Amino acid sequence: TQEKLALTIANRAKHAGSFRLGAVAAEAEELLDDLRQHPDASRVSSAGSYRRRKEIVRDLDFIVATKAPEEVTEFFVRHALVESVIARGATKTSVRLHSGISADLRVVSTAEYPFALGYFTGSKEHNIVLRNRALQRGWTLNEYRLSPVETETKKKKPLREIPRVRDETELYRALDLDFIPPELRENSGEIEAAAEGRLPRLLEPENLRGTFHCHTTASDGRNSLEEMAAAAQDLGLQYLGIADHSRSSIQAGGMDLARLRTQVAAIRKLNETFDDFRLFAGVECDILRDGSLDFDDETLGELDYVVASVHSAFQLPEAEMTKRIIRAISNPQVTFLAHPTGRLLLSREAYALDVPAIIEAAAETGTWIEINAAPRRLDLDWRWWPLAKEKGVRCVINPDAHGVEKLQELWFGVGVARKGWLTRDDVMNCLPLGKIESALAQKRAR
Repeated sequence: TQEKLALTIANRAKHAGSFRLGAVAAEAEELLDDLRQHPDASRVSSAGSYRRRKEIVRDLDFIVATKAPEEVTEFFVRHALVESVIARGATKTSVRLHSGISADLRVVSTAEYPFALGYFTGSKEHNIVLRNRALQRGWTLNEYRLSPVETETKKKKPLREIPRVRDETELYRALDLDFIPPELRENSGEIEAAAEGRLPRLLEPENLRGTFHCHTTASDGRNSLEEMAAAAQDLGLQYLGIADHSRSSIQAGGMDLARLRTQVAAIRKLNETFDDFRLFAGVECDILRDGSLDFDDETLGELDYVVASVHSAFQLPEAEMTKRIIRAISNPQVTFLAHPTGRLLLSREAYALDVPAIIEAAAETGTWIEINAAPRRLDLDWRWWPLAKEKGVRCVINPDAHGVEKLQELWFGVGVARKGWLTRDDVMNCLPLGKIESALAQKRAR
């Protein structure tokens, strides 16, 4: 316990000044909405790592085009979310919000707006490549404008005329690039893809038709089947998968066989009352230490789908943990692997795991891999999805919702998918009702 306490203190010190994306999103969106409604603000956007949907952010950035910078700045510093003013200048103002995160406002002219937005969105590495492309054309690119390169004696004549730039799309076009969505701006191949017209059409939130991996009061959820179904329909979803914990998750009120079967019967009965909506009966089945599953195959075969996940023995050596998970997902009853690395952002590191080996096994067995959209997880991390996509692994985005309000966290999962270069064709729960049923049964039929 003393060792755990020391570890917790060290962990907090290490992550000081860092915030989970989900912890600051409500404040960021409220500030954005309010700035957009200001009569003197003509164009408004977030920027920085928040706009790029990084899982961890250190501050928030807002860019506003206005002819009345003083009025917009005054509105910003007096906003109800602002706890204190750190610094205030003519074009940049920094404040601290009640949550503890700092927020920067930059007020610019309409002409400067696309350059400021691109520059302050980043990433730094992405911007360096853009500036080099500008230099190759005889231009210099900064946060305010594109202009001819200057030599010691005079402005150097650019290789070609600088085109008019009114928005980010035109800025990228000036550099002979397709528009690059903010989520991709990490200098991870997006520049080359944009130059060659190979950028994918990324997943949009409205592409999702349903979701899986949701909990009810049958285990550690806060809402009933009926309440979860109603909330899903309110969001416009066509289906919802219920996957309460299995019996070995004692801490989460895991279900024994009798309770599982009672729930399945309740779901089947409830489905008779729906038009154009369906609940799918599943279970979040614990992967035991040796890679076996918490229920036998016969029981799992009674369900519409099965979620496999690790909730114990996190300290296994990498080879053993990898073997454990591969054994589990090799079972034809397992539909997808949930929160594959077990990380809890800013509080628990991922367990030792050979992720490429897991991806390879998922590809071979036809097992989907989850993007767990809960902001404290966002797992599997976006950095792994280009590899998973290359191997043909299908993604499923789930909120791991333990209450009706958590269904809306699907939004965070979409951000991860977009950062991972995923399209609607890569994400299984973009399939509508009528097609998702056969997709769920596919692995069992292999």
